Amino acid sequence: MKAMTPKKRVITVLTKGMPDKVPVLCVTQLGIKDTMTAMNAYFPDAHNDAEKMAKLGSALIELAELENARIPFCMTILAEAFGCEINFGTDEITPSIKKHLFPVDKLEIPGNFLERGRIPIVRDAVKILKSTIGDEYPIIVGIEGPFVLVSQIFGIEQLMRWCITDTEKIKEFTKVTTEAIIMYANHILKSGADIICIPDLACDIIDPESFKNLVKIGLKEVAKNIDGIIILHACGDTTNLLAEIAECGFNGLSIEEAVDMEKARSILGKNVILIGNISAKQTLVVGTPDKVKNETIKALNAGVDILAPGCGLSPITPLHNIVAMVQAVKEWR
Repeated sequence: MKAMTPKKRVITVLTKGMPDKVPVLCVTQLGIKDTMTAMNAYFPDAHNDAEKMAKLGSALIELAELENARIPFCMTILAEAFGCEINFGTDEITPSIKKHLFPVDKLEIPGNFLERGRIPIVRDAVKILKSTIGDEYPIIVGIEGPFVLVSQIFGIEQLMRWCITDTEKIKEFTKVTTEAIIMYANHILKSGADIICIPDLACDIIDPESFKNLVKIGLKEVAKNIDGIIILHACGDTTNLLAEIAECGFNGLSIEEAVDMEKARSILGKNVILIGNISAKQTLVVGTPDKVKNETIKALNAGVDILAPGCGLSPITPLHNIVAMVQAVKEWR
């Protein structure tokens, strides 16, 4: 088989074709201090500067032979566009919500939504990446899921209270966040992104019945109405939710190391494209390159379709461990 470009390889896998080899990506947060130094593009500046965002988001292509670019580096873009105040963190801490919206009875998408906050910065960074590496490498953009976005806007404590006292309010607000996500995702795809990744923390914090009633419908609407390739990243041990998640309609499912890859494959069969699941919290941060390679080979042997960190990289992840992960894939082949 003729060698594919990384972009062709990744898209082939996610559209259930036959690639020339297993791709190795990072579909979640990939800004690390080693690449910040190498590229002179540091947190927190890279969160607010399109050129630095693009440079850092594609740095692991050059420095570790990773097969994608991925921006932004946080899950606060849309919450900010709705009006939340953001703490932009440090070179070791990614942005978080500093001030949520005061609980209200009604949530609406603000006017001129696609020009608010850092949405234009992400859009411009996508355009830069499209012009520099976009012919050869896939550009992945991360966007909060509908349920998670409600938690970002109002706070997780308030959301959990509503799960007990007012589930109808959650459903009402989730309809609004779903619409906003679809609007933003299609805007970013038209700007040049190839793949949208939806990290959904809800998979790790609520029970299966609540997932089915409060989360799944929003995810299905997102998958149905985004005009491109979409990956769902499910945080935590989601083994008991895998069958429900698979029904949401995403092109690929990214799972953490808390989910056994062999068990996930046995539950889902071969029709679901599985991505993951090298430990981003332990192995890639503090493990040796040999440990990274061993864990990588285990995931490959278990049937992973796309090899990737199981979650967003900690900024203190050493570059040599990313290199080891990529090298292990080459050696396994």
